[in-house]
Amino acid sequence: MKSLFALILILMTASASASNKFSSYCNVFIGTACFGMKSGDEYKYTSQVDFSIYEIKLSSRDKINIYSGYHPASFDYAGAYFSKETVNGYLVSALKIDNQHHRILIESMDKRVPSVDINISIFSGDKRLITEFIKSFRSCTITQLEAACKDDILLQSVVL
Repeated sequence: MKSLFALILILMTASASASNKFSSYCNVFIGTACFGMKSGDEYKYTSQVDFSIYEIKLSSRDKINIYSGYHPASFDYAGAYFSKETVNGYLVSALKIDNQHHRILIESMDKRVPSVDINISIFSGDKRLITEFIKSFRSCTITQLEAACKDDILLQSVVL
């Protein structure tokens, strides 16, 4: 498992340093989804027994915390600007907490697949980079032998 993580990290670093723009393809895989990072962005990966956390800091100073696991924090579906929208076999919900904070929850219709809970903190005045980052998310399926990600944008309905 550690060698697989090292390989993914090497591929991500090589891909991220090749361009200053977000890739239209993914270079970080989180199980049910993938996303693109570019040179200058940073992330910290923490793995526990039943969940993973990605702490991402974009070059614009915007921060994203991503939880991937089976027990995300409760979500305010009633306050969400879209709730359980079906995209590529996933239920996507988005909530604008305030002008700087947003939350996105990606739930699989298959309960055996972990949820992805994305918490966004916007610190820059220009939302272009964080918007590009969100638009880089693709839905993925993983088997023992391969990861397959769709070309469709998973979070195209999200408005920051």
